[in-house]
Amino acid sequence: MANTEFTGEYRCALDAKNRINIPSGIRKIFMPEANHTIVFTRGFESINVDAYPLNEWQRFTKELRKLNPLEKKTRNFNRLFVGSAFQVNMDSQGRVMIPERIINLAKIQNEVLIIGVINKLEIWNPKIYEQYLQDENLNLADVAEDLSSVREMFFEKGD
Repeated sequence: MANTEFTGEYRCALDAKNRINIPSGIRKIFMPEANHTIVFTRGFESINVDAYPLNEWQRFTKELRKLNPLEKKTRNFNRLFVGSAFQVNMDSQGRVMIPERIINLAKIQNEVLIIGVINKLEIWNPKIYEQYLQDENLNLADVAEDLSSVREMFFEKGD
């Protein structure tokens, strides 16, 4: 099974029926195993939404099953992350209906920003995303410098 690798930013309009048209650049990447199904759930920043193709969601939850359910942290994570998930099927035109509670969670209004993040999509209100970038004072050089694993991917280790 090939890996899904989403990249890029896409802006979409939310229609009156709470649907967005998944851009063709994203639809092309969906694996047949995803069965044209997207799983929406709470994003880790709690001001955005994560969207996984079904096959990626299943791969992720398979790993979650390995966590100890007797630990409160595991139960809380599963409750907040998996418990808020909602499966949606893409129609033949590539549209998906975003559930009302997901729209409210991300404070989505008319416009949606979709960001490809390797194996998932992040769904943001574009204005909230811009504010998030400013508030967190994020820039690529600083973030990359903080991640030793990123440095090792791009640069050979010296002797």
